[in-house]
Amino acid sequence: MKKILFFLAIIVVINQNMFSQDAEKKFTIQANPLLWFSDVIAGDNYDILFLTDLEGQIKITNRTNISLTLSFLLNQRTITEYLYIPYEYKEKVYQINFKPMLVFRPAGTGIEGFYLGFYPNIGLLHVDNDKKNQLYTELGFGIDVGYKWVFKSGFTMQLGGGLGKTFSIPEGSKQYIPINSDGSFPLTYTDIHLLDFKLGYSF
Repeated sequence: MKKILFFLAIIVVINQNMFSQDAEKKFTIQANPLLWFSDVIAGDNYDILFLTDLEGQIKITNRTNISLTLSFLLNQRTITEYLYIPYEYKEKVYQINFKPMLVFRPAGTGIEGFYLGFYPNIGLLHVDNDKKNQLYTELGFGIDVGYKWVFKSGFTMQLGGGLGKTFSIPEGSKQYIPINSDGSFPLTYTDIHLLDFKLGYSF
């Protein structure tokens, strides 16, 4: 019921602002509300306690924006191992990620419209369980593509997706998380952002 009401609220806000776009906005702050429902994505094996991101984006020229995203993940799971008898223990994982992005808008539409984004990212991931207490450094890069709507009231909506690659020092951090703190999925050879859906406000 909570999820249905949330999406109905989005539809109402979009309908109220659909025909009142304003190209004079120069700064956006936005977040991905889908991350609040990440328990559906993660599955029964993971208990995601906290997952969120926050992005600020500023217009430099009509074709160029700069953004910075800060994201957090805190999750735990119960691991069962079988030696002679079943043995259960808890594992907690914390991840923080910083992602500066160069946003290019080929149509020269300022802070709205179609975009290509190029970014490096740096993060930390900490794993704590009965057998390991390990801190990983994560370094990566990627590309995003999408579209952003900015309305006269300041309401902002962005839809996008992308691909990236993350390396961890030491190796092996991907096995501990079902989803990255920015909403991308950590696959074996790449990170894939299926739906970068963000809502926010532009000034």
